[in-house]
Amino acid sequence: MKKSLISTSIALLAGTIVLPSFAQLEEVIVTAQKREQSLADVPVSITAITRDTIETLGIANAQDIGALTPNLQIADTPGNSNGLTVNIRGSVTINPALTLEATVGLYVDGVYVGKNTGGIFDVMDLERVEVLRGPQGTLYGKNTLGGAINFVSRRPSEELSGDIKVGSGELSRRAVRIRADIPISDSIRTSFGYAQEKRDGVVKNIDFSDEITGANPPSTADFGNIDKQSFRFAIDADLSDSLNAYYSYDSFETDQNPRFFQMTRIVPVPGLTDGIIGWDSPNRFDEGSLDGAGDDDVEVSGHALTLTYTTDDFTIKSITGSRSIETRDTLDWDATPFHLLQTSRDVEYDSFSQELQFLRSSDNLNYVAGIYYFTEDGRTINPLDLPLYGSPLLDTEYGLDNTSWAVFTQVDYTPESMSDLTVTLGARYSEEDKEVYRSFGIPAFGLTVLDNFKPAKESYDNFSPSIALNYAVSDELNVYGRIARGWKAGVFNAESNNPVELSTPLNEETVTSYEAGFKYRSASGNLTLNGAVFMNDVEDMQISRFNQQEAASVFSNAGAATITGAEIEFAYALAETTTFGVNVGILDAEYDEYIDECRLDANFANPCPAGVAPGELFDAKNVNSFPYTPELTYNAFLQHGMQLAGGTLTARLDYAYTDDFSIFPDPYNTVNTNIDSYGLLNARLNWEGEIGSQDVRIGVWSKNLTDEEYRMNGIEWGLLTTMQYGDPELWGVDVTVSF
Repeated sequence: MKKSLISTSIALLAGTIVLPSFAQLEEVIVTAQKREQSLADVPVSITAITRDTIETLGIANAQDIGALTPNLQIADTPGNSNGLTVNIRGSVTINPALTLEATVGLYVDGVYVGKNTGGIFDVMDLERVEVLRGPQGTLYGKNTLGGAINFVSRRPSEELSGDIKVGSGELSRRAVRIRADIPISDSIRTSFGYAQEKRDGVVKNIDFSDEITGANPPSTADFGNIDKQSFRFAIDADLSDSLNAYYSYDSFETDQNPRFFQMTRIVPVPGLTDGIIGWDSPNRFDEGSLDGAGDDDVEVSGHALTLTYTTDDFTIKSITGSRSIETRDTLDWDATPFHLLQTSRDVEYDSFSQELQFLRSSDNLNYVAGIYYFTEDGRTINPLDLPLYGSPLLDTEYGLDNTSWAVFTQVDYTPESMSDLTVTLGARYSEEDKEVYRSFGIPAFGLTVLDNFKPAKESYDNFSPSIALNYAVSDELNVYGRIARGWKAGVFNAESNNPVELSTPLNEETVTSYEAGFKYRSASGNLTLNGAVFMNDVEDMQISRFNQQEAASVFSNAGAATITGAEIEFAYALAETTTFGVNVGILDAEYDEYIDECRLDANFANPCPAGVAPGELFDAKNVNSFPYTPELTYNAFLQHGMQLAGGTLTARLDYAYTDDFSIFPDPYNTVNTNIDSYGLLNARLNWEGEIGSQDVRIGVWSKNLTDEEYRMNGIEWGLLTTMQYGDPELWGVDVTVSF
């Protein structure tokens, strides 16, 4: 599932770094394995997106890179847009509950972003983004069963420089960004950046309170608006010839409304749904009426300090980081101006991490060893108001307090007798301590069922190894094979109102990945072709499904699953001024065992095999679906440049296709919420040159050029289904002046 912003470009394909105008494809250097390497030498399926592409396409956060990477799905979490649902190769966490762990690790300058909630933050000044597919548990802090996404910020420049970018467009869009590098001395460099963007919503909120009996006034002016700002400061200081300190602070906040939940289906029930019959439609609305939706806000901030001590023989690196997240959403799920299904959620979360690395390189041996510490605490206040189900207001709260540590090492060895072969061995040992509490009550009855009840506490440990072989067949072609383990500790269902369920954690989830691939770059540099095939054996996959009556999730383990797939990334400079590229992701995900309860689906059909009645446990491996796992995704772009008016005019088209997929695992939640296949076409014109003595870039863009109607996510409530749709066709203009 992708937003229109995500498909803005396929600018470059993994390993194909940037597509500079009028030049061959540039080679990329990455730090995916904690040291600088050519992307072709890394025995991992990796996509690297460079600074030029980031600037050209306006990439600012994780959502913007979804269409650039095969077998990567990025979407809002079902219910709000301040969290991310990230799926790499079928590994995904679909629920924003704090006690759940993400299966894809997000890192900002080496600091782990602990939760999907608040994961929508912007990163102000990126040098590159590295997307590693497959388990990365050897070198990365936590929970990288599916892969890792590294946001690498640009270091401050030694020269006084900067730029100012302003933008406008449809829906009264207005945006500004200011960045500057300010060197203090030869050894101390600083940079700062500030950005703000505002835009009206895509769906207007209409007042029916004077026309329809019982309708309430609208709670907002519109839905899906943008009102966000971000700030970043960094200082890069050479404290001595061998010691460098790099500190950065970033903040991001929004003050906006949620996307519109549109009713796409309703079951008539005389006396219960009479007043809302006719509010449903399968077509995207541009206006609606909700009385209980309001906030969809987030405040995220982070500190990172990296100390690097370098000698001729070794490097010692310390990475200290903290991140804070506060979010609030007030949601109206029933798609009407009547008080039927409303919830709110306030989240506070803080994390701290400390990592020490020891690195050493020689002619045929490179290794990194380290120790990692991570602690987090947070709470969620989540009142539920569900009159449609005859439920009184439920006052709920839960929180967590977790600690983990790990030791790790990875060694790259090239035998002297086989200089074209590199053997990589890695290992990580981890321990985690987890604790949750739960408070639950019904204020109208003066009843508190659970009061700071803390039955849930557990400890876990794990050993995850990896091995890889990388062979240089020629100067242009590398082939590799890799086997790696990924691990995620058990989790508690802190949303449950049942003390037994609350105190019984899910099993740990493990993935064993087998991968083989190749990376080719032509001698002339005008062609890159990377490919990989893989198979993931998953044990005790952690799954959540939605419980409508409690507006909460039920957690369980799918006993075993097998995910196979392939990826191709291709870019070719057809001529000095024309470049074409495409990437393709293929997935085949199957449960080998999934013991689940048989339930009628929301259309009152029994999806279970013959002889299995509702309420009975059975192996649902052939019934349940893999969330956010389309069988086919592909992206293509065509870029052409020419000289015009003393500068360079570049035109490009980008097309991103996503096959149909489910957003929940079980038939009850899936039958009416499946996402149909869709394709998004985006266009962009950029002119770069000098006006006066200033470097200027003028960009004109259109997203979803064909005005495709596509669903992003949704919720099944039994009597009705509500879905969120992607944006219609939008256009804008951006002007950047550099100094």
